Amino acid sequence: MENIVSVVRCEEYEDAKKAVYAALELLGGIDSLVKKGDKVVIKPNLVSRKKPSEAATTNPAVVRAVIDAVQSRGADITVAESPGGPYSAAYLKSVYAECGITEAVKGTKAKLNFGTDFEDVSFPEGRTIKSMPVIGPILNADLIISLPKLKTHAMTSYTGAVKNMFGAVPGTHKAELHFRLNDRAAFCSMLVDLFQCINKKPVLSIMDGVWGMEGDGPTAGQKRHIGVIMASMNAHALDMAACKIIGYSPDEVDTLKEAAARGLVCASPEELEIIGDDINSLVISGFKKPQSHFNLLKLLSLPETLNKLVTGILSSRPKISYRECVGCGECMRCCPPHAIEMKNGRPVIDRGKCIKCFCCQELCPKKAVKIHRSPLNKFMIRVLK
Repeated sequence: MENIVSVVRCEEYEDAKKAVYAALELLGGIDSLVKKGDKVVIKPNLVSRKKPSEAATTNPAVVRAVIDAVQSRGADITVAESPGGPYSAAYLKSVYAECGITEAVKGTKAKLNFGTDFEDVSFPEGRTIKSMPVIGPILNADLIISLPKLKTHAMTSYTGAVKNMFGAVPGTHKAELHFRLNDRAAFCSMLVDLFQCINKKPVLSIMDGVWGMEGDGPTAGQKRHIGVIMASMNAHALDMAACKIIGYSPDEVDTLKEAAARGLVCASPEELEIIGDDINSLVISGFKKPQSHFNLLKLLSLPETLNKLVTGILSSRPKISYRECVGCGECMRCCPPHAIEMKNGRPVIDRGKCIKCFCCQELCPKKAVKIHRSPLNKFMIRVLK
């Protein structure tokens, strides 16, 4: 698979349309990708109900720019997503509205998807899973245009083009996959399987990196100006380019490591074919990684039998900040292993059940779930780093 990534500097969202068109032109133009009458699904990252100013979701200016480009070709356009939480028409309506997508489609021929149909898709060549539930609009598309956001992620370290396709899995089925695959490497291998299954149809990925998120992403971190729009027909290559900009090596991101091992992307960012602006001029120094990112087991050589014990002692875990918690119960509802229950209006985490997937941290509307490291974890990091 080609490792071509188009890179266009874009300082602010008022220039998003120009940057998106330029990124597409570098790849051969929208005419080479879309034919009249094609069913095109635009799949933004709408992880939860977040305002565009929070930089947790794909900005509506980028969504609108892509819609304008695609509808100029006479395509049938649907904007579709399955955010964290229930896959219902009412919830989709609230997410589209809060994220600015309802406004973005006004005056266009694009439709918002409110259907909740899905099918189990067989994928026998999968390394980790052999079948997966996929929402109807994705299955029925001739072309999928994925619009990931450049962010960190508490569980997977980084979320981008490949992780964005986890939104093709309907609602609570995501929780089931988290529960079944609570080891990070296994979960990321599943993400690669899922993307390859969907990628039987063409998938164009256009990344919103104008404003991204650092720290404890994907929703509770800090917004960070990055100033770039990037595009590629190879989502793994796009993720590798994005990771170069924010200072992640491929070995630090399990989806990239797995993709490289499968021959789906080159082994290092130096092997990418970058077209457009100089990616080295966009590299950010000191981009904050999530508290859960640092993996002590990479620094320690331990027998496999001790790995689980050490992981349990040293790994980061979610912790409720009751000062910020409003008792809405969203963390309890989204917890895959049902490790959270409400007691006297406050969420309490059962540590014995917690699988450290950080769904509670990801979907808390008040950012009241923090990533906690044990004192021993912090001490060993200072000693071994």
